[in-house]
Amino acid sequence: MARRHRRKSDGGHLRQIIRDLEPTVAPSKIQFDATEAIRFAADRAILVGLIINDLVSNAGKYAYPNRAGGSIWVRVETENESVAISVRDEGVGLPPSFDPTASKRLGTRLVTALLKQLGGELTRLPTPIGVNFTLHIPLRAAATR
Repeated sequence: MARRHRRKSDGGHLRQIIRDLEPTVAPSKIQFDATEAIRFAADRAILVGLIINDLVSNAGKYAYPNRAGGSIWVRVETENESVAISVRDEGVGLPPSFDPTASKRLGTRLVTALLKQLGGELTRLPTPIGVNFTLHIPLRAAATR
């Protein structure tokens, strides 16, 4: 009798994504902090990786246009049965009226669609400088009937 295994992906997967992104955001530097091992089903980990890729790439591209780069912080924390992932920079910021759910930009629409698949949400925390997006994503997919 064959057992079906659902492959899991841990924080190492996210760490590898960050390593792969570093050359694309240079001269900016990515600071990655994961408080503990995070375990996602592999299909969910891929979607989370795509979201992080887009948010970090945008920070590298738009946050520091007139500088020789800056820092981009990615922090991963577990919260009960979910994970919070923040992507923060200290760059030029976004207009106060920016609404990621209403944006027509492809990357923002992609992030919104992937978060919907994951049952997650994106919030933009107010900061005196730069941008701070936080993703709240359940570790497991919601049960479907």
